[in-house]
Amino acid sequence: MFDDRDSPDIFDYLHEHGVEALEAEPTHDSSLRELEDLLATYVIHKEEDEIQDYEYRYITTVRIYTLIKDCGEIYQKKGEESRDAFLEDDGVTPEDAQKMADRVGRYTVGNNVMVIYTLGYELVKDLMGDLLLEILDEDIATEMGKQQLQNQIGKYPARAQLLHHFDLIDSSYLSDITQIRENRRSLVHDVERRFDLRILESINDLWEIIHVVNHLYEALYGRPAYRFIEEK
Repeated sequence: MFDDRDSPDIFDYLHEHGVEALEAEPTHDSSLRELEDLLATYVIHKEEDEIQDYEYRYITTVRIYTLIKDCGEIYQKKGEESRDAFLEDDGVTPEDAQKMADRVGRYTVGNNVMVIYTLGYELVKDLMGDLLLEILDEDIATEMGKQQLQNQIGKYPARAQLLHHFDLIDSSYLSDITQIRENRRSLVHDVERRFDLRILESINDLWEIIHVVNHLYEALYGRPAYRFIEEK
């Protein structure tokens, strides 16, 4: 994929400006704003039909990453402020103050989480669809398998199952792929879930979206969109 390109792409552009794509710890990235600015400049100055799908999908991955990072910071800041305020009441125990602060934090970032899951769902769906098209192009599946692909390729759950069937994704990602869909559905159709975020045990659960996207991106394009520092 990347070796066949006939002109500089987004990764060449980032390298040219001294930025090696998105490589950071999930809780800290001092160069993230610079990266976002470069991506915006790249899109603005390029003709739309000159930007490839893998580039748009990389940009979307960065956007999801940024939203998750911002969401965590807002949740933590609002929660700490609320906890300290609750503790000013002598009748409130530290445990109760922490529980209420968690509720305040979740309430504050609920709509942000809905956007994150919506973007994640659409990106995962697109990546899975193109991986299945690779199966058809490479003539890997049996005739019956091809027919099944053609009948179900538009369905998110079937895409995941078929990719696992053809050993294109690890089974450990299946539950996370399913969870992205279920969480997105809950947030879009159930307003209460946007306020309490009961779908999440922790705000850190959002990072699973990045891991799924990265797994699919690398399976499709042969290189990760995102890499944690400790994985170098």
